[in-house]
Amino acid sequence: MASNVEYYTPLNAEDDQDLQNDQDDSLQYPSHARLASSEGFFTRKRIYVLSALLVAFAMVTSLLMFGPSDPAGYVSDTMYSAFGKPHCPSHCPTDPFVKSGLMYYGQYPNDTRWVPFPHEPMDALQHPLNSETTISYDTTFPPEAFVSACPQYMKMMSEGSEDMSWTQEKTVLFIGSSHDRNNIEYFCQYLNGTYKSRGGHTAGFCRIPQYNFTLVNWFLFGMVDGDYDWFSTEAKPYNFEGRIQKFMLPMMKEENLGNPDLIIETSLFWDDSFFQKRARHYNITHQDSPFTYTELVWHRSRVHALIHYTRQLYGTKIPIMFRTRHFRHDNSWNHIWRVFQLDQSIRAIGEELGIKLFTWGGKLEGHTNEFYDGDQHFKKGPVTWLFGDMMLFYLKRAITPGCWQCHQWRD
Repeated sequence: MASNVEYYTPLNAEDDQDLQNDQDDSLQYPSHARLASSEGFFTRKRIYVLSALLVAFAMVTSLLMFGPSDPAGYVSDTMYSAFGKPHCPSHCPTDPFVKSGLMYYGQYPNDTRWVPFPHEPMDALQHPLNSETTISYDTTFPPEAFVSACPQYMKMMSEGSEDMSWTQEKTVLFIGSSHDRNNIEYFCQYLNGTYKSRGGHTAGFCRIPQYNFTLVNWFLFGMVDGDYDWFSTEAKPYNFEGRIQKFMLPMMKEENLGNPDLIIETSLFWDDSFFQKRARHYNITHQDSPFTYTELVWHRSRVHALIHYTRQLYGTKIPIMFRTRHFRHDNSWNHIWRVFQLDQSIRAIGEELGIKLFTWGGKLEGHTNEFYDGDQHFKKGPVTWLFGDMMLFYLKRAITPGCWQCHQWRD
């Protein structure tokens, strides 16, 4: 049988004073409030504290939903981590590149687009497969398929459209590898810009004179942290800290370039190579194995260091993205497996720090016929136009007040 005995603990001096205060407060409350007050919780003091907390919560929620006073709409990494990700203001276009879709190629390279699948059922799903009209083998898409697609920004830019005037005086900086260098060089060729190479494994600058628009590529040897002789025979330093100080920053000054408007970073393929060379140097059989946990932890620490270093260079208000992986032609030496591991790690860091993802490579899986080297490098063509539209879409988000705060995964 359940006991009806109530147990009480003795009051110390502090508890006794709190109880006396509660009793004094209860005398000033109407009868319907005395019960709560007499129970020792809803005192006037505590009601004031709870009210203040509710007001503070409302202010923070409003800031996250509608954006801070900063014109770029940047929400700090700390606020992302502590309070979650805000939704997108109504004046900001929905991100089509986070939606599931398919590539549309069309007749010419500049017809290329990423086309999200519609939310509504497609007409073909409502007819039986044994009908001759159910399935069409026409490779063109109906006009309604492009409703949710990104505007053809690169094509508009190539035609000199005034609608692209928002790119005037803007700069996008890619910190990465040969894949970024190639994309920028091909972009420049299609738009009849001027491309200046400062060394294929150093830096490159693309300018589109009509808009005074600039794309920059800083080439890194991955996240390697020292000038190891077994790693490379190219010009030192190899680590990003040394290369940026010795090569990139002086070149930016020579090109009369200040802070970029958007930064897109990556480090994948060179790290795969670095870890393989390190294992061989220490006579460890590891070439065809997946990365170990400690290797991935080390790589994560270096990626964190790169983000911190970039923030020190350009401040915390300039938007940063990670360019995610594309797969190589085949899985020899488990390259695909290893790059997948690094990519998953980078995506986790992006979510942790509120850094958006530039998922160009993921939309090209299976398009191995687009490699010019039979291994990993895409040739100039449709993939370039996809790159251009994505880069320009995110640049517009970066410079439109309030839009960078949009949480990419909830668009």
